[in-house]
Amino acid sequence: MSAPGDRVDFSGNAPVYDKRHGAFLPDAAVRELATVAGLDAGTRLLDVGAGTGRVAIPFAAMGCRVVGLDASPAMLHTLAKKAESLPARLVVGDGCRLPFRDARFDVVVVARMLYLLPRWRDALLEITRVLAPSGRMLHEWGNGAADEAWVRIREKARSLFEVAGLRDPFHPGARTEDDVDACLSALGLRQRATVHVDNDVQMTLADFVRRIVDGECSYIWNVSKEIQRQCLPELQTWAAANFDLSQPAFTRDLAWTVYRR
Repeated sequence: MSAPGDRVDFSGNAPVYDKRHGAFLPDAAVRELATVAGLDAGTRLLDVGAGTGRVAIPFAAMGCRVVGLDASPAMLHTLAKKAESLPARLVVGDGCRLPFRDARFDVVVVARMLYLLPRWRDALLEITRVLAPSGRMLHEWGNGAADEAWVRIREKARSLFEVAGLRDPFHPGARTEDDVDACLSALGLRQRATVHVDNDVQMTLADFVRRIVDGECSYIWNVSKEIQRQCLPELQTWAAANFDLSQPAFTRDLAWTVYRR
């Protein structure tokens, strides 16, 4: 697993990705998003950074004409196995250079991706290009808020790595959801609704720390073994001293923002 200059590569994480993020978007969330964004059978939907199909598969099941794009063939291979006979076109491609004509899609989905892309503004420009004139974009940030315990642990890891000499150790893309909203506003998309979704991933803070230390989380994929050996024991000690690690890591609902031109 590595972090090339233009993206974080999740290929090696495909077999365990669903344990961290959930296999499918819950049915209630799919129905509410479909109602709010006006999705129905036949809607042309592009899922950029489709991963293992957490979002693409439920929308394909409701009859949307889904195209799932991801830079990782391994992630799309997992998606294809999960989708079974559901119709979905899968494309290996770059979210910053979408291989589709202008105004091709009614809806574009972007879930938990923009904080992984250094060129995230280019990706949003491409997304607006392929959206139809009345198009909608569904965006899930998914990178947490600054006051959440798991985010504080993650940011402590970032700080330790930076003190050890590693610049920009992980998540090289957008730093806040507000930055994303400002960019979309400049591109002519406006927030129309927010849909809250239960976070059904069961994980304690101890599990979260362990997954960082074991290399399952992307936060350390670009960190040398030497710096890991130097910093990760300190992270574990700090986390145990500051939090009850038996508590759930993810205690807040997830939020989807619906944008329209």
